[in-house]
Amino acid sequence: MALPDSFCPYVGLQPYTEEESEFFFGREREQRVISSNLFAASITVLYGASGVGKSSVLMAGVVPLLRSKPRTAVVVFRDWQRPDFLTVLKNECRNRVEQARKKPVEIPAEIPLDELLLRLGQEFGGTILLLLDQFEEYFLYHPESESNNTFDSEFARAVNRDDVDANFLVALREDGLSKIDRFRARIPNLMGNLLRLKHLDAASAEDAIRKPLAAYNDRLEKGKTAVTIEDGLVSAIIEQVRSGYVSLAPSAGAGQAQNPEDDSTIETPFLQLVLTRLWQEELGNDSRSLRLNTLLKLGGAREIVRTHLDDVMKKLEPLEQKLCAGFFDRLVTPSGTKIACRLDDLGKWAGELAEQVIPVVKVLSESRILRTIAPSANLPGTPPCYEIFHDVLAPAVLEWRRRYVEQQTLEEIRREEEEKRDQEQAEKARELELEHSREKSKRMRILATAALCVMTLLTGWTFYAFQQRTEAIKARELAVASQALAQQRLHKIKNSIKVIKAALSDDPFQNLDELAQSTPELFNNSIKFKVTYKSLGYKNPDGREVYTFKCFPDPASIQGGKASIAAITYRMAHPSFRVQLVETGPENNFMISYPGWGTINVITIIEYADPEEAPTIAIFDMAKVLTPE
Repeated sequence: MALPDSFCPYVGLQPYTEEESEFFFGREREQRVISSNLFAASITVLYGASGVGKSSVLMAGVVPLLRSKPRTAVVVFRDWQRPDFLTVLKNECRNRVEQARKKPVEIPAEIPLDELLLRLGQEFGGTILLLLDQFEEYFLYHPESESNNTFDSEFARAVNRDDVDANFLVALREDGLSKIDRFRARIPNLMGNLLRLKHLDAASAEDAIRKPLAAYNDRLEKGKTAVTIEDGLVSAIIEQVRSGYVSLAPSAGAGQAQNPEDDSTIETPFLQLVLTRLWQEELGNDSRSLRLNTLLKLGGAREIVRTHLDDVMKKLEPLEQKLCAGFFDRLVTPSGTKIACRLDDLGKWAGELAEQVIPVVKVLSESRILRTIAPSANLPGTPPCYEIFHDVLAPAVLEWRRRYVEQQTLEEIRREEEEKRDQEQAEKARELELEHSREKSKRMRILATAALCVMTLLTGWTFYAFQQRTEAIKARELAVASQALAQQRLHKIKNSIKVIKAALSDDPFQNLDELAQSTPELFNNSIKFKVTYKSLGYKNPDGREVYTFKCFPDPASIQGGKASIAAITYRMAHPSFRVQLVETGPENNFMISYPGWGTINVITIIEYADPEEAPTIAIFDMAKVLTPE
């Protein structure tokens, strides 16, 4: 059958499948060893480092080899995330026996696994081989404390029974090998047939590069040009995808393939990822040759691997990136193990961005960042699950999220600092305007007082002489009183300006404490303030939760009501920055909102609607008035 134009003989991060077996090379010896052990032992444990290629060896190598054997039914299972996995496994056993014998099987799947395999074997008259892949995920999704899980006992009985013609292979990651001790008490010879799948060596890696290309060329239609590869490129790729040379994370961690004993071994997922990227680049430019110069132009294997996830994420809109940052850490455990999550759970974690979840996971699935796990047929209407496509992507996903959150936090701090500078400049201009206004008010009050004195004196001359003398005395007393009142107001205005300047100083609380003792009349202790807070869903670089805070006065504490106040300026002393000034008026209900972490002390400068009333200061501690929204 002719190959489609979009076909690539390399698979990237996804494992080879049974359908792609004719393009799978480099593991011929391992395929024979694994197949022989499957026939010889009731249970074989196959383990290897993450990304070593266990699933590819089984699906594209071992399974086709086993299916070619007569009177053999081969079952492959890896859907451990499903709550009904045992039922699905039993149905798969029955289906494979039906396919092998080419006749229906009238055996119910509801009976225990060992009984099912016994009766299937008797009716089939052949051997049933079960390959349980990615078995570490069974322990993750089904801990020993899980109720109503009979798999442990049914699996152990199926392995131990001599009358059951079925052999098992359990394939799992090396870092999950110790968890198989869960079955030691039930299966006596559990670790008696242990196989370790190692990384590709250089010679096998060369076969994995050249032979798929040859198989591809053999299947080309007549007239189409074969695809070639430069010898220098083969050597360069093998050199650049050695263990420890390239990684999807900044440092080694859980879920990463490592072989500290031999740095000449090859990281199979990275080999396939580099070859796939080169194939797309060359054929996209109508080139029929894979060239070393193209690898160098792309920055080498390390750059191709490092930027794989970043290239996908850059194609997303800012809101979509924010959405991914919100649920990426739900798909990977802190130790670096991928874990599946239901689509509706991803929507709940997305909050206001829930409508974006479906298109985003679709893009990530098409880009081989996520993969879909179909819901159980017994639970119609259940949303599908999604998980990280490959183990080697898990640390890269966590690293991308860490960098995104850190960048967003720094951007927020930068915006806050810019706003703070703008507010400081506005406050300086406002202070200068306030000073001019006070001076003008002072001159007007002096002129008014003088005019009042003159009018009083002129009025006195119209009275009789006796009345003139009496009224003159009264006028002098009134003038003295008016002048004293003007002096008192002037003194209070001057003092209020000093207090406002102190509130804007670098160490306002120390200065204000001194002024509060000398001019207590300028401090308003009757007005109370309230503060509400709500989490923004991410943390600052120090690991502390970032919240949105809203500050506003308690209307019940304002004598004369809110109409008596013209404006309130909030001055916040926060541990992460020096000064933040925010002015608000009645149009905002005297409320401010800002993001931050931790509590702060707040100084408020209250200006009154009455121009004769000097501004006052009110202070409150956010820690004492915080309430959640």
